[in-house]
Amino acid sequence: MKRFRDVLLVAGMDDGPVPRHLFDRALQLARRNEAKLTLIDIGHESGLFREILPEMLEAIRRERRHSLNRLAGIAQEQGVEAETAFAVGKPFLEIIREVQRSENDLVMIDGGHATGAGGVIDSTTMHLMRKCPCAIWVVRPHAVSRYTRVLAAIDPDAADPEKHSLNREIMELAISMAKLERSELHVAHVWELHGMPAGGCGEVWKQWEVTTRSKIKRRLYEFLADYDLGPEPQVHLVVGRAAVAISELASEEQIDLLVMGTVCRTGIRGFFIGNTAEGVLQRVGCSLLTVKPEGFVSPIDQETR
Repeated sequence: MKRFRDVLLVAGMDDGPVPRHLFDRALQLARRNEAKLTLIDIGHESGLFREILPEMLEAIRRERRHSLNRLAGIAQEQGVEAETAFAVGKPFLEIIREVQRSENDLVMIDGGHATGAGGVIDSTTMHLMRKCPCAIWVVRPHAVSRYTRVLAAIDPDAADPEKHSLNREIMELAISMAKLERSELHVAHVWELHGMPAGGCGEVWKQWEVTTRSKIKRRLYEFLADYDLGPEPQVHLVVGRAAVAISELASEEQIDLLVMGTVCRTGIRGFFIGNTAEGVLQRVGCSLLTVKPEGFVSPIDQETR
């Protein structure tokens, strides 16, 4: 079972303290995984912290540290190892630098301000999806305490080691989360109609599509053979543009958590590049857990301040 061991919770920025749904989800995950939980608060360098007197700044810092310590105390009372961090700077940079220093394997951040179907996602979340070396969990408000349906979006290709590794990471995480939440697991592969024979139309086009679908389906089930998906696996093979098709499927199946990959490093050929994951995030109303391929290196220099 895939487990997170060191979770970084974005517990505050200049737009306010951590929402209750996010803190509760992080606390639940840390407790079930026996993971350490770090709560970080960031003051934006170009906002409030440059516009007030030094003595007022120190008072605000004390208050925000107090809030962090209070949350850490709640976590500790529930048996979770917890600590705090406070930084001033660009939020995404400070979060990534904390990940690099502490080697966190998951960042949890609020997604409650985005509604899906055109909801606006802040630039901090986008930067983290593109550049943070660990998994990013964008947590949306949820009506109940547990997820009932988890969807893994994959694109199997045994001939591509990087893609294969990323798909395995997605599946392991999705299966682990489904077991943890006692959820129904769904698996989806979206493919586009490329390479149609020149002049193809009518029966020729239809036969080409059937043949292509058959090959893709076989490849998908060969990959899934390594996983226990239960007696009636919920497997979806969908034709269309990835961002749109995955978003529509997540809505139709009432998915609570979508697990997918992002690829942002030059030289890694992957089925999802940053803008696809971002396109999905802009459209879906569910929570989103994104992972990077093995060997991904953040473009952010830890030492540059």
